[in-house]
Amino acid sequence: MPAGGAIQVLVTRVDDATHRRIADTLHQIRADLHRVRWDQTTLELVQGTAFDVVIIGFPVSREALNRFLDAARAKGSACRRAGLVLISETPYSEAAQALIGKGANRVVIADEIERRLVTAVEELAQPASRVPVRIPARVQLFADGRPLRLMAQIDNISTSGMLLRGVTQFPVGTIFGFEMVVPDEAKPIRGNAEIMRATDPKREQMQGVGVRFVSFEGSDRLRLEMFIGRNLPSRSAAAPDGS
Repeated sequence: MPAGGAIQVLVTRVDDATHRRIADTLHQIRADLHRVRWDQTTLELVQGTAFDVVIIGFPVSREALNRFLDAARAKGSACRRAGLVLISETPYSEAAQALIGKGANRVVIADEIERRLVTAVEELAQPASRVPVRIPARVQLFADGRPLRLMAQIDNISTSGMLLRGVTQFPVGTIFGFEMVVPDEAKPIRGNAEIMRATDPKREQMQGVGVRFVSFEGSDRLRLEMFIGRNLPSRSAAAPDGS
């Protein structure tokens, strides 16, 4: 949670019923909601007022979203580092997911607000510090009911997720098992993770996925946290979008 206390959340482009569901869901955590119209005043607001997370109803035209991003991410904007969550109806989810890493940080399907929104807001409000690594990882998924094992490379890792190079053929939302051996740890760290986004090869110079950790075996979460604590750069960076 931000040092100032409650998470500041801006909500726009959602109907009354969706807004009530968002408010009821975020009531579980310390979050202050601010609902505004989707118009020019919103652009002025994000430039001058700091929010930790912005929630936008989707679909929205790319032109309108680009205007918003230009205002929010402009140098000197109060919301330059705010996380962006798109609330999408199921028919538009694929188009929304395509914007992950291209302005949006998370997509929450409208039917899953109660299950997924709190995690998305908390992760974006306080990104975990990441460690650049080059660690091989074994990935296990199930295709047509059969286990499928792949090898991938972890390019960076945090307590909340990791960036996996070489996993490209599975959609956002896929949950898989993983196993990795980090330096100075004899036993593998095992758990389950969920694919949150595909990487942008042009921007990130790699093909892969950003994932978030769902669960760990035994004390493996603690072992990972200890490894990250030992290897954090002197100036920590925020975790990558979608991981």
